[in-house]
Amino acid sequence: MSVTRIDQLNLGLVILACLIAHAAPLEMLVLSYAILGPAHYLTEISWLHDRQYFTKRRFDYLPICLLGFIGLASGDLEIFYYCLIACFWLAISMAFIANWAHRIGATLGAGLISLMLFVETDAVWFFILLTSLVHILVFTGVFILLGALRNNSIFGFATLAALILCGATFFVPGQPWLAATQFGRDTIPYMEPAYLAFFELIGVDGRGPNAERLLGFISFAYTYHYLNWFSKTGVIGWHRVSPQRTSLIAAAYILCIGLYAYDYQLGFKAVLFLSFGHVILEFPLNGLSIAQTGRLLTARMRRVAAR
Repeated sequence: MSVTRIDQLNLGLVILACLIAHAAPLEMLVLSYAILGPAHYLTEISWLHDRQYFTKRRFDYLPICLLGFIGLASGDLEIFYYCLIACFWLAISMAFIANWAHRIGATLGAGLISLMLFVETDAVWFFILLTSLVHILVFTGVFILLGALRNNSIFGFATLAALILCGATFFVPGQPWLAATQFGRDTIPYMEPAYLAFFELIGVDGRGPNAERLLGFISFAYTYHYLNWFSKTGVIGWHRVSPQRTSLIAAAYILCIGLYAYDYQLGFKAVLFLSFGHVILEFPLNGLSIAQTGRLLTARMRRVAAR
């Protein structure tokens, strides 16, 4: 499939995800997280591994994982926050710097600045949301913009605009909503870790009358994030792996689905570690993509100014 066709497909997927999320926000969130989520996490980690996680050294992923999972396993929000700051800046430094002394200096400097700026403000939630909505919305938007700039694709720019506009529709008051099914009402409480931080950030009661509308927004964001990954299979090439790797991914995916089918809460808890792992292992790529997007935008603005 050509790049233009992929961009056209993605534009359609944004609109489709938006429509379904408006119609069945709870059901779409729990099903896409359980069915599409594990497939995305497993195939992206495999793809990142073959590209050395876009870091300068072969085993750089080990300290990234160590810091991230210490924070996650601690069960303490403050420890998680500090570990995530260190994990994020260390991972970013690994994308650009090979020398360990320089990496540690950059991580300490950026980490201290982050603490001074955020520790006493609501912006602390940026780092908490970094592993959820920032990842699935901001970084997905950066990847779309980077592709549009590289290919000068009008459909790529249209996809980014559609992502923003469709997301905004969930904040329009007075919209009618279909009644949630019993399955949706029974299952959505297991998803609370994925959205309550966002609700707290914007001051919304997670069990109040506006919760379903915001759950529709989260459902839209997660579902399109997954669909975007699979729509670009031909460009990204995550499927080009050995038969042994394919079998391993397939077995792990079947296990994840089996856990969800047996007990959704058990499946959610198990796959949460996989989800978190794919987020932190993508940090170096996020840093490189933001830097490259900035360079391309700057070059484009200079060309426009020179005309």
